[in-house]
Amino acid sequence: MDIMSRNRNLLSRFRRYMIPEDAAMHKRGMAACISAGVFIGLALCTMMPAAMSLLTAEPQWGLSFNTWVIILVVLTAFSCVLDYWGTKLGYTAGLGYMRMLQKHIGNKVASLPLGWFTASSAGLLSRIVTQEMMTSGQAVAYFVGGFLRNLCACVIFGLGTWVWNWRLGLIVTIAIPILFVLFKLGQKCIEKEYANESPAEEELASRIVEFAQCQGALRACHAGSTYEELSSSFAVARRKSVRGLWWGVLGNMLTGMGQQLLVFSMILLGSSLCVTGIAAPFEAIIIIGVSLRFSTMIADISASLFGLEERRQTLDSIDAVMNAPEIPVPQTSKDLPHDASVSADHVAFSYVPDKPVLRDVHFTVPSSSMLAIVGPSGCGKTTVIKLAARFYDTTAGTMKIGGVDVRDLSTEDLFKNVSFVFQDVYLFNDTLRNNVLLARPDASDSDIERVADLAGVTDIVKRLPDGWDTVCGESGRALSGGERQRVSIARALLKQAPIVLFDEATSALDAENEANIVKSIEELRKSSTVIAVAHKLETIKMADKIIVLNASGSIEEEGTHDELLALNGAYADFWGKHVLSAQWKLA
Repeated sequence: MDIMSRNRNLLSRFRRYMIPEDAAMHKRGMAACISAGVFIGLALCTMMPAAMSLLTAEPQWGLSFNTWVIILVVLTAFSCVLDYWGTKLGYTAGLGYMRMLQKHIGNKVASLPLGWFTASSAGLLSRIVTQEMMTSGQAVAYFVGGFLRNLCACVIFGLGTWVWNWRLGLIVTIAIPILFVLFKLGQKCIEKEYANESPAEEELASRIVEFAQCQGALRACHAGSTYEELSSSFAVARRKSVRGLWWGVLGNMLTGMGQQLLVFSMILLGSSLCVTGIAAPFEAIIIIGVSLRFSTMIADISASLFGLEERRQTLDSIDAVMNAPEIPVPQTSKDLPHDASVSADHVAFSYVPDKPVLRDVHFTVPSSSMLAIVGPSGCGKTTVIKLAARFYDTTAGTMKIGGVDVRDLSTEDLFKNVSFVFQDVYLFNDTLRNNVLLARPDASDSDIERVADLAGVTDIVKRLPDGWDTVCGESGRALSGGERQRVSIARALLKQAPIVLFDEATSALDAENEANIVKSIEELRKSSTVIAVAHKLETIKMADKIIVLNASGSIEEEGTHDELLALNGAYADFWGKHVLSAQWKLA
C-alpha cells in the first residue's frame, strides 16, 4: 500500500467519527489545501523566469518582468486565501471530530459487556479521551491539510523544473523514489517507536489509577510509598521510551539524510552550471534559492508523514475500543414481560472459555416473592443476578423476566423492569439529593423522604452540614461505605421497579441500619420480586425460597428455610456456622 492510499484509508477512519456536516467541511478544507498547494507550486515555478527577466531586463517566455510580478502576486494571494480557508475548515472539523469522538467512546463504553473491562481498561480509556483524542484531533485539524498542500506544491514544482532546466528536473525526478523509500523506512521506524512505547504507557496509566484508588489497602500493608508494581511500571515505561526514542531518531535520520542529499545535489548542480558557463551566476543563485525553498517543503512533508504515522497508531487504539464486540440489543423489544417473575432455564455461564462458573442452573421466582441465593465464595451467586440484569449473556440456557428472554428486550425496557443494589456502590460528584433522584428524576419530596427513612438515609442527611444539598464527592468519598450503600438502596426503593436484585445489600451496615433495610425489603416484597445474594441470617430467613449453590456452580439444594434445615445438608451446615459466628463475642 503506497503513502497516498494509506492516507486515504486514514482519512476514512477519521471521518468515521465525524458527523456528516463535519466530514463534508473537512473535505472542503482538504480541497482548499490541495488548491493552495497547486498555487504555491506555480508561484515557485514563476520565481525562476521572473528573476531571470529582472536580471537580463528582457522578457522570459514572452512575458516582461512586470507581468511576471503580477502573476506572482496573484498566485501568492490565491494560495494565502485558500491556505487560510483550508486551515480554518480543518481546525473546525478537527474540533467537531474530538467532540463526537468523546460521544462515540462514551456510547460504546456504555454498551460494552462488563467482561471487556479489565485492570488495564481505565488506563486505556483515560489515554484515549485525553492524550490520544488530542493527538488524533491534531491530525484532522493540521497534519492532513499540511501534507496535501506541500505534496501538491512539490509535484507542481517538480514538473516546472523540467520546463525551466531539464537537469534540475532530472535531479528532482530521481530524488522522488529515493525519498519515497527513505520515508517508508522512516515510517517503519515510527511504527516501531509507538509499538515500544504505547503498551508500556497504557500499563503505567493503569498502575497510577490503581495506586490512587488503593491507598487505604497499600498503607495498611505499609506499601503506600513503595508500591513495587508502580515502580516497575515506571522503569519499564522509561526503558521502552528510550528504546522508542532511538527508533524515532533513526527514522528522522533516514528522512533527514534524504532531504540533505537532495539539497546538496541541487546546490551542486547550480554551482556546476555556473562554473562551466552553462548558466549565469545569477541563474545559479536562483536555482540554489529555489532549491532551499523546495527542501523546506520536503521537510514539512516528512514532519506531516511522521505526525500522521503516530496518529495512525493512536487511531488503532481508538478503533480497538470502537470495534470491540457488543452484546447485541434489539432496538425494540420482541415482547414485553407479562409479570415480574424471574426464571433461569438450564443456565450455564463462563467468564473464560472452558472454565464454567455456573452449570445447569434452573429456578423460577414468582412475582412479588423473594429468592435468596447462598453458597461458598466464588460459586457464582453474584453472576446469577448479573445475568438477570443482562450484564453478560448466558453461555447456554436462558434468563427470563416475565416469561421473556432478556436478550429479546431493549435496554430501556429491561432496566425499566429491573433495579439493583450491588456491593460496589458508585455515587456521582453531585448532591445527595441528585444521587437519589437518579433513579426517578420526577419523584416528589415526600417520595424521597419516605425511601430515605426506610433506607436509613435520613440520619445521613441530618448529620451532613448541607443536608440533601451536600456534594458527595468523586465516587461518593464524602460518605462512608455503609452510607453509600444506604443511598444505593434508597435509589432502588425510589425507582419502584417490578424486580429488585440485591447483592449483599446489608454487608456494610451496622445492626440498627440493617434492621431498616430488612424493613425496606419487606416493603419491596409487597410490589416487587426480590432476588438477594445474602449471608446475613435475617435476610436469608425472610426469603420465600432459597437456592444453595455448590463450589462447582450447580444448585445443590432449594426450598424454604425450614425445608432446607430439615434436609440436614449443605444449607443446614451453612446455617449452623452462621448462627455460631453471629453468637460469637469478645470476652
